[in-house]
Amino acid sequence: MPSTRVRSSCCGTWTCDRRARVQRGSCGLSEMPASPVKAVFFDIDDTLVDDAAATRAGALGLFDRCRDRLGECDERLMQRWITLLDHHFERYLRGESSFIGQRRARIRDLFGLSPDQMPDAEVDAIHEVYREFYYGAWRLFPDAVETLDALDGYRLGVISNGTSALQRRKLAAVGVLDRFAAVMISEDIGVAKPDPGIFEAACQAVGASPSACVHVGDRLDTDARGARDAGLTGVWLNRRGEDAGTLDVPAIERLTELPALVTRRRAS
Repeated sequence: MPSTRVRSSCCGTWTCDRRARVQRGSCGLSEMPASPVKAVFFDIDDTLVDDAAATRAGALGLFDRCRDRLGECDERLMQRWITLLDHHFERYLRGESSFIGQRRARIRDLFGLSPDQMPDAEVDAIHEVYREFYYGAWRLFPDAVETLDALDGYRLGVISNGTSALQRRKLAAVGVLDRFAAVMISEDIGVAKPDPGIFEAACQAVGASPSACVHVGDRLDTDARGARDAGLTGVWLNRRGEDAGTLDVPAIERLTELPALVTRRRAS
């Protein structure tokens, strides 16, 4: 792979120079890059938007409509759906399946049927039931707007894995799409988090060096460590208070803790 790649995206043309990448491994703010913070990026799902709750709402609607084929909904069935969703979405991110392909495979696996037993048209009709309830349950976390308001003096953006149309529709539905100077979606960029390329593209889109940018997300490796390895300040949003042992990145449990962290980072 060449050291420098140039891509075109919805935010213009950006260059990714892997030779210039900086690796950092400490969570101490005093050891982070000293450049003044200019931009703050957010993950979308389970950072700004309560996607887990929407996923459960979508699944419950689907299970209820298909009760005659799936039986009674219980936690075991819910966990099977979530496991299938994660498995097939990861395959999509790795380029092993199209977005529609992973969606159809997830439905067929839930019912335990092959493509011959469940044609595409039937799968798509079943998924429409899920999507109806899933879309209707999109909600911002209660701490999202307060945090965005507190960071209004910075260039704000999002960095998200997924399809552009879906993620933009989600932001618009919860009323925050116009709050962001850059909306960087893996489908548009051609690489997904934690690949450094998507973080570097985001920094270039807002005209700031990685060392002057902060990214926060709910996934420790994908978001916080991925951002850190691209030269940004990566922050882990640990809403559930998980014990991850010794951390090498800053961690917060509520999004409203982010402005103070950014202020300390700016002053360091």
